[in-house]
Amino acid sequence: WLELSWPDAEVEGVDESREQHAAKVQRVRDLLTTDLSPKELLDPEVPARKRYRAGWGFPQHDLDGTEYVFFGADVEDPDLVMEQIREVLRIDPFADGYFSVEGEDGEQYRQWLIKSGTIYTRRYLFPDFDAEGTALGYSSLSEASW
Repeated sequence: WLELSWPDAEVEGVDESREQHAAKVQRVRDLLTTDLSPKELLDPEVPARKRYRAGWGFPQHDLDGTEYVFFGADVEDPDLVMEQIREVLRIDPFADGYFSVEGEDGEQYRQWLIKSGTIYTRRYLFPDFDAEGTALGYSSLSEASW
């Protein structure tokens, strides 16, 4: 997910009007959406960077709060998704976010943390969903504890 920023003049040194913010959000939407049909998206000749645009999702309507952008798709080349994230950060240099990228069958796991436009990464093995018992570092969350 990415959280599009509403810059604070005291923190980032930038102030943004409602109109400027709405225009920024629209530029991000335009960047991360595709006009390709489902049939075209399955065409192996279509470059992956164009197909990956179909993996981005947005709230259906403005909920009068923070704008979030989500990604969910099978990815063969995570670097192409990172390129798209960097393009968003050129539009919104103060965005925050978090992404987890898992290889096939948990073979590799990367986490990307984005804080005020700076990207941090770590490689960490994702818990094995097929293993018995509770994954290391996790605890069961029962309905009673909600």
